[in-house]
Amino acid sequence: MSINVGDRRLREKGQLLLIGSCMNSRFPDIVKEYREKDGGHAVLHVCLEEMHVNHAGFKIGSIIRYSNMNKVTVLTVDGSPHCVQLHFVVEDLKSHFTTDIDTAHFVVEKGKVHQVSPKAVKRARHLSKLESMLK
Repeated sequence: MSINVGDRRLREKGQLLLIGSCMNSRFPDIVKEYREKDGGHAVLHVCLEEMHVNHAGFKIGSIIRYSNMNKVTVLTVDGSPHCVQLHFVVEDLKSHFTTDIDTAHFVVEKGKVHQVSPKAVKRARHLSKLESMLK
């Protein structure tokens, strides 16, 4: 995440792909595919094992605003307690600060990509609601 929030490379794309840092080494072909989708994305590698979620959220929010992003896509491994927070951050930013931005969420489980709805991301934050759904 060592990039200026108004960097030309971010502004030129208008679309941001946030990936869990381990995605490049584990699934390089998937990362390449998503980087090149829809005319290309600026890519930001984030590891919430190394950086506090609040620091990442502030930086991502600043990038969205200063670089005039119109879409943010999150691509992480599934099942990581750290990576899931990246999905939470993006939906939280959208809800509170950037309601006009499009978001998309994808997770990789056993080499297969699964799209996750913003509604599922929001629901995953509330364990009591999940528990009710399972009953």
